[in-house]
Amino acid sequence: MASEDHQELEIPDGIVDADVAIEVLRTWVADGALHVIFDPDTFRDSPGEWGRMLADISGHIASAIALQGNLTESEASQAISEGYDRGLVSQGRQRSGKLKGRTKH
Repeated sequence: MASEDHQELEIPDGIVDADVAIEVLRTWVADGALHVIFDPDTFRDSPGEWGRMLADISGHIASAIALQGNLTESEASQAISEGYDRGLVSQGRQRSGKLKGRTKH
């Protein structure tokens, strides 16, 4: 799909009025490849929190899929878990990238 077919996602509820809010992770699929940017310092002292965050994100995705009526939440969670496991198995693939900073808007 061409990028002009897509628009930027909305900011989640509660962010604009929050006293403190930081963006932690963004992902895109461009020309069939996954592109990710994140702040590795977010959980610098507790890297296991990345796993907890990914699990929470998975739950939100499974709930959204269930709301669309495509699968039950349990079926979606299972499919997500299987995909995650396949991704972990293929960890040997080449990744590229560099540490980047934050941009003020």
